[in-house]
Amino acid sequence: MLDLASHMAGGQTYNGKTLAERVAGRFYTPAQLADDLAEQMVAAFKKQSLTRIVATDPFCGDGRLVVALLSAAARIPKLAKLPWTIEMRDREEAAAKSAAERVHAASARLGLDVETRVIVGDTFTGDLSARFDLVITNPPWELLKPDTREIKHLSASGAERYKRHLRDSSRVLDERFPDARGEGAWGGWGTNLARCGWDLCMSITRKGGVIGIILPATIMGDQSSIGIRRKALTTNNLVDVASYPSEARLFERVDQPVVALTMRVGRRTSSTGRIRSFDADRLPAAEETISLDPGQLEARGWTIPTGRRSGADELADRFIGLATLQSLEGEGASDLWLGRELDETRIVEKVTSGSRHPFIKGRMIGRHGVVEQPTMSVRPNLCVGFHSAGRPRAVWRDVARATSKRRMIGTVIPAGWIAGNSLHVACYRDGDLRRTTALHALLSSFVVEAQVRNRLTTGHMSLGVVRQTRIPDLDDNLIEQLSTLANRVLEGGGVVAEQRLEVAVAKAYGLDRQDMARLLSDFPKLEESERDGLTNSTAWNELAS
Repeated sequence: MLDLASHMAGGQTYNGKTLAERVAGRFYTPAQLADDLAEQMVAAFKKQSLTRIVATDPFCGDGRLVVALLSAAARIPKLAKLPWTIEMRDREEAAAKSAAERVHAASARLGLDVETRVIVGDTFTGDLSARFDLVITNPPWELLKPDTREIKHLSASGAERYKRHLRDSSRVLDERFPDARGEGAWGGWGTNLARCGWDLCMSITRKGGVIGIILPATIMGDQSSIGIRRKALTTNNLVDVASYPSEARLFERVDQPVVALTMRVGRRTSSTGRIRSFDADRLPAAEETISLDPGQLEARGWTIPTGRRSGADELADRFIGLATLQSLEGEGASDLWLGRELDETRIVEKVTSGSRHPFIKGRMIGRHGVVEQPTMSVRPNLCVGFHSAGRPRAVWRDVARATSKRRMIGTVIPAGWIAGNSLHVACYRDGDLRRTTALHALLSSFVVEAQVRNRLTTGHMSLGVVRQTRIPDLDDNLIEQLSTLANRVLEGGGVVAEQRLEVAVAKAYGLDRQDMARLLSDFPKLEESERDGLTNSTAWNELAS
């Protein structure tokens, strides 16, 4: 199914990696990560009345993870005296055989009784029965999605065959690992091999067995991985998460944060888990215990905070019980609608001069205003079907870098304008301007942005993530207060007007000055004067509670 070799551009690279490497996951685990993960697994493994330990690495590569596991087990007398069966699986015959030889040599050196089995082939199509006591692995991480920069070296027919093969493979994997299927996949490409690998490991591990798996940290918080996180956290015990920043550069030519998870499979017996954070030098930086209460996990979208504990994390309990933005969506006359409008692909063919249907896109929007007035009009025949365009809308940019001072960059646009899909759109179906303006006040606030920042994993403002933010009840009094304050900001009221709006929103969430100060720690690029203006007693006392 996933034997893509015949579809690869031989030897061609993009960003230092061949297409074959990206799909097959040919990036081996550094010793520090392997050794630490093995130690955590051995500590978590509660030996039952076993007469033999059966273990596997279903994506074994050169076998270094199994060697690390055996080395850790050799230091535990109860484990060292038992015979072992190790199954080594890999799609490349040379790698699997080399791994088996390496494991055989290590077991002889350690004095362990180890039988090895070598299976060459696609692990994802193999037996999914629960038969292993210990599973340690670093699965391939790739999203099954064609990249034009990589396949441009293929012929037209080769590229088409490759795309078709990817789609077929995605369909099979989605059917085999439904919990790993990406939620809200863009363009139909949502199958992530790391998620599938995690799901596979949970399937093949016996109850009471232990999984040690290395994954991209994004899976712990992105919108697409909610299903697999929910499955993992409701049916198993999360014992330990070791989190490394991208700056640690654990893998050659891979620049992204990494986590190593240790999980005990079966009925949950613990309500907490441990998060250990490492710094850029791979040294321990922090350790904390997190709650695995299902209610709290559900409230935060089943995310696992793998970085420095944020202000949004610490205040999360205060938001439980508040409605999500998504819960306001509906088909009713006064319900909320969230989405996008005009596809900007080949936009020059879709617009013309004039002002009948003003076209606006992301770069033309600033915080609380329009930085570039529309000069083009959407062609009338393309305006049919945009029911939202007949109403005032809160809009915000799709692209916002993680390094930016503020990432929620948006404003309110009038009825009649049409937004390109570089803008997200929110409007009430009844066109209520006051509610729309009050909603903009919330969406542009530090409180909402902190919740969003805490879960974003890319430079895009995922609408799915924004949908999951918690918001206070927009009753008539709050609508009146926020819309009045927001209008002053939209009309150019300046810094003081913005501060008053931010404080009003924070109070609507039930936060105080100390809470606000903690929340603002999630925004490292704020100037001290800006922090003071949002937390000083004068700012909070001037605005009646």
